[in-house]
Amino acid sequence: MGLGDIRYDHIIAAAEEFRRLGRDTFLRTYGFGRAMSYELVLDGRRYDSGAIAGVAHGYATGDFLGAADFSGGAATVARCLRELGFVVETGEPSSNRAALLARLRNLKVSRGPGNPAPSRHQPLSLLWAISRAADERPRLTPWPTFRDEVGPLLVEFGLPNAKATPEYPFWHLQGSGLWEVRGVPSELAEKMPNARTFAELEPEAGFTAETADLLRDPVNRLEAIATICETYLEDIDRQALFARTGLSGYTTAGGLLTASGEESGGAVMDDYERATGPAPRREATRSVIVRDEALARRVKELEDNRCQICGTALRHLNRPYSQAAHIRGLGSPHHGPDELQNLLCLCPNCHVLFDGLEIYVDSEGLVRGTRGDRAPRPLRRKPRHPMDEAHIAYHRTLCVLNAHKPDVG
Repeated sequence: MGLGDIRYDHIIAAAEEFRRLGRDTFLRTYGFGRAMSYELVLDGRRYDSGAIAGVAHGYATGDFLGAADFSGGAATVARCLRELGFVVETGEPSSNRAALLARLRNLKVSRGPGNPAPSRHQPLSLLWAISRAADERPRLTPWPTFRDEVGPLLVEFGLPNAKATPEYPFWHLQGSGLWEVRGVPSELAEKMPNARTFAELEPEAGFTAETADLLRDPVNRLEAIATICETYLEDIDRQALFARTGLSGYTTAGGLLTASGEESGGAVMDDYERATGPAPRREATRSVIVRDEALARRVKELEDNRCQICGTALRHLNRPYSQAAHIRGLGSPHHGPDELQNLLCLCPNCHVLFDGLEIYVDSEGLVRGTRGDRAPRPLRRKPRHPMDEAHIAYHRTLCVLNAHKPDVG
């Protein structure tokens, strides 16, 4: 790979496309993950340096580089950008993330008379808003939409005997520093307007621009969801809660369709409950993620087609058989990168358990069961197979979120 063909104007063009598409779409389009070290700083905004350089190379030569093409590492990209006159800084997303999570842990939630438990109105409203952010929907939501969608959530998942008053979180979430309300005249904003005033004015509310930008990062989003659930919603059925708030994607690591993985049948049956003809068929159009098959073959070769969790080496049709499993899923809402550092070589059984959040890799590199019913065993790692600990931590957080076990990991 050579970056010598890139010029100043090519970087500017790539940055403009980045802004136009948005970070997540830009990175997915060109096959990059978030920058872990160096970021390009331009006009007060931060850009993932490797992705910008790869796309700029495409503008310069017609050959768009992917993450695997940067053999010299992020430092090489940073040096190239600096030589062209750009500012490159070490990214510090963790500090911004820490501030976000701290504000979520310290919501000014009310407590009803005779009930020491904190109100769930604000936490449930935030989960609903995070779901909208994950779907890339508008940042601000009109009051009628908020009322009609959040109100039923407060009834279903709020504290027993608590009144469903969506106007309270709609307004009082401003105290978190993460939320804003627009459309209420200043003379009426000294105290919370009543529901009738909201109906007349139809104001909008949602995350601040800074908060919304942080939540575009799938890692920040998952950490925010986990923080809200662990702090305020510990005793709620997560499966049911996520289904109702539009966060069902966080109940699996790999996007399994159903618990059985099969679609319901529709065959005609006779009196003896036996099919009378071939299985029915229907036409369907799907949008699927295009995986790099070379990467899948590479991880299997590196691990000798042996499962990294249980050690099983299968054969099928007289050939070795294994599966390449992404640690952090490629699809929504996880948006993991298709790279060797995000792949494991697993047998089909362990792949299903891993995607179904039944097993995880702890911080010591041991594979454990989320139900506490498995003896820990080390994850097999070949020296030439790098694995990104950030992806493993992401999967572990998903397991914590769904297992209701704070001691996991």
